[in-house]
Amino acid sequence: MRGSGERWKLDELIDFEVALAAWDGESRPDDLSGSGTRSGVFKAWLAKGQEAGPGKSWVSALNWAGRILAWVALLGGLGAAWGCLDRHLEGVHVVVFLTACLFIPWLVLVVGVTAWLFRPDKAGLAGAFLKRLATRLSGEKGRQVLARIEGNPELVKALGWRIAAKTQGAAADFHVGAVVGLWAMVFFRKVGFFWESTTQLAMERSLDGLVRVLSFPWSWRFPQFLPDVGSTRRGSDWDGGGQGWVMFLILTLAIWGILPRLLLAGFARFQERRTLKSPEFQSPGHRRLWRVLTGVRRGGEPQGPADGALVIDLGGISPDREALRPYFLHHLRMNPVSWETLNVLDAGREAAAKAALEKAPAGVILLAEGWSLAPRRMEETLKRVLDAAGGRRIVLHVADFDQQGRAKTVNAAERAAWETFIDSQKGHDVDLSIHEEDRTWATG
Repeated sequence: MRGSGERWKLDELIDFEVALAAWDGESRPDDLSGSGTRSGVFKAWLAKGQEAGPGKSWVSALNWAGRILAWVALLGGLGAAWGCLDRHLEGVHVVVFLTACLFIPWLVLVVGVTAWLFRPDKAGLAGAFLKRLATRLSGEKGRQVLARIEGNPELVKALGWRIAAKTQGAAADFHVGAVVGLWAMVFFRKVGFFWESTTQLAMERSLDGLVRVLSFPWSWRFPQFLPDVGSTRRGSDWDGGGQGWVMFLILTLAIWGILPRLLLAGFARFQERRTLKSPEFQSPGHRRLWRVLTGVRRGGEPQGPADGALVIDLGGISPDREALRPYFLHHLRMNPVSWETLNVLDAGREAAAKAALEKAPAGVILLAEGWSLAPRRMEETLKRVLDAAGGRRIVLHVADFDQQGRAKTVNAAERAAWETFIDSQKGHDVDLSIHEEDRTWATG
């Protein structure tokens, strides 16, 4: 059994999307529990599933892909450090070493962040490699899982942060590999360190300034780890030396290479947890599932008190209030305590509805006729109501009415139109209720 808390894990959210894709669009568990939030109800619905989904295996494959990338990066850093060794002179050009092991990785980071700002849906080359490798490692269902992930913007965001954490961790491993390579060269080859230039004074001043900038975090505490730039220029009589560069280069890679990457990886993990803490679930598929799971089936009296509600008559329907009241009580579990009218050419009634909205009780029921859907006008109405309702529950109840104001079921075309409209309203947390004539109860 999955945890009962509302905080999601990446594998759970993947399993949810896979289960939603396989859902028949109508069935719901009889004894569904969970908190009243959309996240809590969806997690309780997922927990009712008997078969384990592919989420854990896919996330495990992603973790293995991350380990492979980390080893590749570690070996890459090791190779980059050894590649800076001039085997003929048995020395390391410090400018070449800093360029290959620090500046180029930072350039790649800057380019990657810039590309991400313009195309946040892309994970970069490393991210694409991780997703492709995880898909291969996860077996036959890997491709299906990836399709489900890409269909949920919140899941894409959470996965993006997970991948960002792994790529930044791998980048830190690259710098660790460079440090290991540097130590290996010093310990096994007894290499020297030098720099060279045809313009000695200009290059020396530039390199000395660069050393001061890079050593700023520790130079006040460990001045002994600053190299003597002037004495390490390679001339015709150079025969090695320059060991003062060793600790400078190690500290530089640790502070300007490893530490920032670890901080970025930690930030990415925090953002992933934040994304998974309370997903919004606003896609059309999520809204359809929410309508089915929160629908109350015909049966006995609801347990617990019904919420008091303001009913807004959209367009002056003038319904039979006494006939609708038991429907609202049993089906919506909302008790209509006051009635107002919107979208009519009557300034007084509009003002009264606005005032009632500002002090509405526990929820608002918007009552609309099935044939009357005008999407743009309805969007404006929903925005007005949501702004005034202050987070209270909003239910849009759609029905057709006879001449006596009695509600009846809308036809299939009207139902489909309203469902499509509500499903398209991202960011508007409005429940849709379609009237059904067989849901009747005796008053009294």
